[in-house]
Amino acid sequence: MKKKTMQAIFILLFIAGIVLGYLLPGNIKSLTKKPLQAGFYDVAKRMAQLGLESPYFKYSVLSEAETGSIELIRLDKRIPMHMHPKENHFVYIYKGRAKATIKDVTEEVGPGNLLAIPAGMQHSIERIGDSPVEIILFSTPPFMPEDTVWLEKE
Repeated sequence: MKKKTMQAIFILLFIAGIVLGYLLPGNIKSLTKKPLQAGFYDVAKRMAQLGLESPYFKYSVLSEAETGSIELIRLDKRIPMHMHPKENHFVYIYKGRAKATIKDVTEEVGPGNLLAIPAGMQHSIERIGDSPVEIILFSTPPFMPEDTVWLEKE
């Protein structure tokens, strides 16, 4: 091939690469985004159907999107001191009573109480009484149990 033909092909490929490089990341991101699915949830019914377990509690993911998630948690005993480096948590006490500690502040909490726990802040929660503690957990970004940093063990 002639030099000018090779240069023209190279220029066309270069321009095509720039255009595709500009377009593809947006398309790839839109393919990997997890949009929020609309829905109605019967929390009491779903609390009875928790299918996942961690070493300290049973839970299920109620809803999840790229920017956050909602989990239902049943705590039978205690979740020791831990933290989540990347997740902000909003913990709504649905049923039961507990002693919750955030950093160095401890309070007794029960139905209707909401705890706001910023990413990286140590916290724990322990059941008070005989009834399990049922929690609705709102996380942003989504809850990732494997990212939990345990600061103490049972």
